[in-house]
Amino acid sequence: MPEVEPPRSDRRELVLVACLLLLSIVTGAASLMPWRDWGHQLGAPILETGWERPDGSIGRGWLAVLIGVVLAAAGVLIAAERRRAGRTLAVVAALSLATLAVAEWGLGAGSSRTGPGSGIWVLLAVSLLVVVAVGATSPPEPAAARQGSGP
Repeated sequence: MPEVEPPRSDRRELVLVACLLLLSIVTGAASLMPWRDWGHQLGAPILETGWERPDGSIGRGWLAVLIGVVLAAAGVLIAAERRRAGRTLAVVAALSLATLAVAEWGLGAGSSRTGPGSGIWVLLAVSLLVVVAVGATSPPEPAAARQGSGP
């Protein structure tokens, strides 16, 4: 009799899709949070979000929203059984999000000596959570592949 493989559970993919959807929404919300901790300079509180800088010009919050959309698209790819492409896209988006957060904190402030605000911390945390979620829900490696690799 031919061996029949047991049906595969899609539980891991469903958990990952739900995580990616939730984290994409949080990424979009982070663009509305304060991106800099100005403290109280000159007695007046300064508020800078991802969308609006203190001088009134537009910020880079649109990049966070764009990456949030890419995270949601990665979840859709995984749900459509394009698992490898979706996981790769999710990791690339998470690395882009971490790069955005670090660059915005380090380079976006210029010489103003401000600290990161809650929005930048959220972007960095979301990027780490996406990488952990993709790694934790990846399918187990087949036993034959594990035995074949070695010294």
